[in-house]
Amino acid sequence: MNNTRRSNMKRWTVFSLVVVFILGMTGCGGGGAKSGPESARGPDLAPEAAKEVVKKEPDWYKKPPSETGYQYAKGEATSASKQGARRKAINSLINDFQLKTKSITEGRSEDFFEELSQGDASDAISKYEQIQTVIWNGVVQNWEEVASETVVEQSTKDGKKSYIYRTYVLGRINLFAADERLLEQIKRDKELMTQLKATKALDKMREDLDKYKDKFGM
Repeated sequence: MNNTRRSNMKRWTVFSLVVVFILGMTGCGGGGAKSGPESARGPDLAPEAAKEVVKKEPDWYKKPPSETGYQYAKGEATSASKQGARRKAINSLINDFQLKTKSITEGRSEDFFEELSQGDASDAISKYEQIQTVIWNGVVQNWEEVASETVVEQSTKDGKKSYIYRTYVLGRINLFAADERLLEQIKRDKELMTQLKATKALDKMREDLDKYKDKFGM
């Protein structure tokens, strides 16, 4: 009888240990979902609802100025560090510039080459686009900062409060300085200049440069 009791007690003990082990594993699995790699990445960098973020945007960021002779661009970013937020915001601004200048260069190319004969267009397109790429890349890299602002926002993640930085940056580039450099490069290539000199697009570029010569100190 005693042996039977001992045997039953052992079985219950083993069964209890198995149940405890299973429950423990389940609990660890649930905790792991919260303390995994995603949580270890740091504070939530998008802590506020979109409407709240928009309300806090500076007026100059919401409505960038429009000024003849300049192209404006803006960038916004968040980071756990102030320096990181500014660096990421500037990268965003440069990407904005690149998209806008791409639109400008594509339109300019069309203006030039719709006036050229089919035979002349092939070589001219290649040379002109190479020159444009170099000029505009340089202009974008030398953008001018107009305004910037960094705000601190509270972030809550996994029940823990922390703070992040959000930076806004507004910049501009001088379009007429870019056109002046472009015209100088075209003049240096005699063959390309010969092909483009009779086009209305080149005449318009010269007229614009003369018109704003005093304004930009050219």
